[in-house]
Amino acid sequence: MMCRLAATAAVAVIVRLAIVQTAAQTAPLQDPHPSGRVVAPPGTDEVAYCTKCHTSGCPMPHVEHKPVNWPINERLTLANGAVTCSSCHTPGFRHRSDAFLARDQKGLCSPCHYGAHVLPNAHPFGTPCESCHTVPQSKLQPPSAVDKAMVASIDAECLRCHFDGPITHPVGIKNTKNQAPDLPLGTDGAITCVTCHFGHSNQNAFGNLLRKDNRRGGLCLSCHDDL
Repeated sequence: MMCRLAATAAVAVIVRLAIVQTAAQTAPLQDPHPSGRVVAPPGTDEVAYCTKCHTSGCPMPHVEHKPVNWPINERLTLANGAVTCSSCHTPGFRHRSDAFLARDQKGLCSPCHYGAHVLPNAHPFGTPCESCHTVPQSKLQPPSAVDKAMVASIDAECLRCHFDGPITHPVGIKNTKNQAPDLPLGTDGAITCVTCHFGHSNQNAFGNLLRKDNRRGGLCLSCHDDL
């Protein structure tokens, strides 16, 4: 009888533990940002701690745990000599509008990316075509449709440097206005950076690599007949 009671009690404890564990797994993660300071618990990998919530959404992701084995120009947070989340994002999260960046974007990359490690300019005509286009140069025959087809990550490629803008039109949204044949959309029909801008530095007749002269609204009015 005593053995049966002990076994029953043990089963009850196991069930209660399972319920508690299930509740912990299904409970929504608590947002740590309202505290104004987010610090990974001691002994916890910061990248693993942050990516429990931040699984996507960064327009210009950087490889985490990337070793930086050359001198850094400014003070920078590294984890065991490698890039971590707080290398680019401040732990004092006071302003959500700036993506919690530790500094403005142009100053964000320069502490590490200088000299031999400088980020390449994507605009020269000699840039590999496949970094933006969906097909290699041998198959690009302007002004065909395939010439205007861009990779899905084209906005991320632009925002890698132009994160601070000025961005005056949203990207990633469907064009619900006039469909201008000379302003290419993404493969999913969405507006991208290269809908209004050329990617090549030698196509800059109107400034800012604009595809059309916009001094009298010519570019905007190609789609916006309601302005």
